[in-house]
Amino acid sequence: MKSIIIMGILSGILSLFGCGNKTEKSQGFIQRAKQIEIAQLGGELKLLEQNKTEFDFIGITSNGIDCIYFVQDNSKFQIEFEAMTDQQIPYIDKLKTFATQNGFEIQMTTYGNKPQYDAKEAPVLKIITNSNLEKTAEIGQKIQQDIFKNKAETKYDVVP
Repeated sequence: MKSIIIMGILSGILSLFGCGNKTEKSQGFIQRAKQIEIAQLGGELKLLEQNKTEFDFIGITSNGIDCIYFVQDNSKFQIEFEAMTDQQIPYIDKLKTFATQNGFEIQMTTYGNKPQYDAKEAPVLKIITNSNLEKTAEIGQKIQQDIFKNKAETKYDVVP
């Protein structure tokens, strides 16, 4: 029951604050997401681990396409990728291959979010890393470099 409630909350949050929403106008000013370089991911994961983030997950994206989410699950981390745009769809297979080559189990799911293409729900690839903070930061960096071809100096928005 708890996981169903968490998935429902996560679904609503992703639809409001997900990777497609890089800036938000509110009361006459533009609010930008916090930006980091990939070397700073460990610090953001530390905040997540210490429950010092707004939600029980964080995501990073440099362009709205390369958005990966980090979710803490019983003091271990998992990595998720949700294909909300048609440009993200090819990355599901690339991430599946990455996971398999690195010995990680994968799980396909959905949070019920309506994508920006002709599909009822956006698919979510969950990479079961069961990793600690340091290993998760390393895996996230490798995904951004190998799959999305981002560089060390790439700036990422931390979402939500």
